[in-house]
Amino acid sequence: MNRLLLFLLLFGWAACQTNAQIPAQTANDVVPPFAGHFGFGTNMGYFPPHYYDEQLAILAHGSPDGKVPGIGVTCLRPALFDHFLDYWGYEIRVPAFKLYDSIGLKENTVFLGYPAPRHRDSTRHCPEAMSEVFKNLYEPIWDDGSDGTPVNDSNYYALYVWKTVSTYKNYVKFWEIWNEPDLDMKGNAWKPANMPGNWWTNTPEPCEMAIRAPVYSYIRMLRISYEVIKSVDPFAYVALGGVGYTSFLDVVLRSSDNPNNGAVSTKFPLKGGAYFDCLSFHSYPHIENAMREWSNDIAGFRYFRHSDAAVDGIWSKKKDFQFVLNKYGYNGITYPNKEWIITEVNIPRKQFHEFIGSDEAQVNFIIKTIVTAQQNNIRQIYVYSLADDKPKKDADNEFNFMGFFENLNEIETYKGQTNRLAFAYKTASDLLYKTDYDSIKTVELQLPDNVRGGAFKDKNGKFSYVLWAVTDTDRSESASANFIFPEQLGLKYLEQKYWHSSNSKARHLVNAKNIRLTGSPVFLTEIDVSENSYPKTPKIYPNPVSSGYAIYSFWVFDDTPITIEIFDAKGRRLNYLAENQGFPVGANQLLLDWSGFPAGTYFIRLLAGKEQYIVPSVKI
Repeated sequence: MNRLLLFLLLFGWAACQTNAQIPAQTANDVVPPFAGHFGFGTNMGYFPPHYYDEQLAILAHGSPDGKVPGIGVTCLRPALFDHFLDYWGYEIRVPAFKLYDSIGLKENTVFLGYPAPRHRDSTRHCPEAMSEVFKNLYEPIWDDGSDGTPVNDSNYYALYVWKTVSTYKNYVKFWEIWNEPDLDMKGNAWKPANMPGNWWTNTPEPCEMAIRAPVYSYIRMLRISYEVIKSVDPFAYVALGGVGYTSFLDVVLRSSDNPNNGAVSTKFPLKGGAYFDCLSFHSYPHIENAMREWSNDIAGFRYFRHSDAAVDGIWSKKKDFQFVLNKYGYNGITYPNKEWIITEVNIPRKQFHEFIGSDEAQVNFIIKTIVTAQQNNIRQIYVYSLADDKPKKDADNEFNFMGFFENLNEIETYKGQTNRLAFAYKTASDLLYKTDYDSIKTVELQLPDNVRGGAFKDKNGKFSYVLWAVTDTDRSESASANFIFPEQLGLKYLEQKYWHSSNSKARHLVNAKNIRLTGSPVFLTEIDVSENSYPKTPKIYPNPVSSGYAIYSFWVFDDTPITIEIFDAKGRRLNYLAENQGFPVGANQLLLDWSGFPAGTYFIRLLAGKEQYIVPSVKI
């Protein structure tokens, strides 16, 4: 039977039951098909007194009147904690969520948890601290409805989930259960199976986990969440919340919610994988050993701190998670595949200790993550964070330098200082949101090993491409590659835009047979344009030159041989880029390597017969 039809039949049956709202299936049977667009998300942060959730949402997406341009965010990851809603009332954030929806922030992710004092388990499972989870988790989830709700009101977590989801279901697509439930307090989660205390062959003790409770309590919350959320909104997703360790996933998948060692029984018939249909994970490649490896030859680490290695680290981590899922049958054969979102991801723009850190690396990393996320079936990413955690004067670690904006505390509303990352995110969102990644067209590009990227198709069938030269040098974003679009694609020209084009409006017409790439991704859009209407003035990008490479774009009008020369500020010719060389008629590019030039101002002159064109004030 078609899975979607089965899904509808089963949930339709459940909805007709008067005294039992328990869904007739679990994530072992079906996962709702995802029909939305890739989400460009952000974590919001907290920046009073001028920025609360509504102001942060407008800053992220933009205002309807256009006065606040936004940075391309299409979905948010707010929280709806029990302790907050219990104090202020469940309707308190409805106006904010209506605002999100009205300005275009759709399919948001919300994480749940964190009980009010009167709902909190007072048991000290860990002598060091009181439990962080809800009490009465093991009360029945459902009752006969005589108290006005279908859930058992004595099960505080069930009631909280039911009331929250019933109130906010129109604005939320992914319900994330807790944030970082596997936060490791004792340093055992990372250990392989052959090390003492590891989580692969041992069950985490309450003192090892931030929830300060048995891990089965978390699985119990997954079960309650799944049953309750699916009864209210069958097409919403229940996400295993913001995890970082594959060993924790293994614990969840090998255990039931039975408080007696997670054993399967009549009362606890299924293991944790049955109660979530999406895996949400966090990735900070710079602290996850993604950019270094141990070498016995040097008795130390070899480093490869560049954006492509950082991106590869994300997908290595996802592969490890998928390996564990496959181990327990979540492979699309035994059980359905899980959906995926990344609810925290970034690298810093400032270097601390041995970590990666630069504006250029961060910009390149995020754009490359956006492209490769869609190639790896990720439905949403949420960049950490909308703004820096602290002002520069107080910043003391790399996590304080990850925002789209500088710290917003004490900053007048909508007057925040953007970092380069904001322009890059908006450029990517403006060009790729509501397009679909096309794996077949990407294969047709026949990308060489030193070029990465992908093809994206809009609703009109028009393609855009994001391409870059692969970085491979430690602490360097410099890379270069020449790319020719295959002739069978029938492309002559494309419009090329850069990471900052949402702000600078910079664009060039480029020849499909002459694409010069650097480590910074470029956006190339199929374009129908009159050659006479496009600017023909030679240009250089970037200017000033921020890395070792720059792109020189120019137009060739006929078959006249071209000479291109570099001069210093004193008018001395330093080098020929081309000498009486033939180029295709139309848009062309040359990749310039400036790494051997001292800082200063330079000029580029193009000679074509009796015509000359000069690009002045090229700064290094």
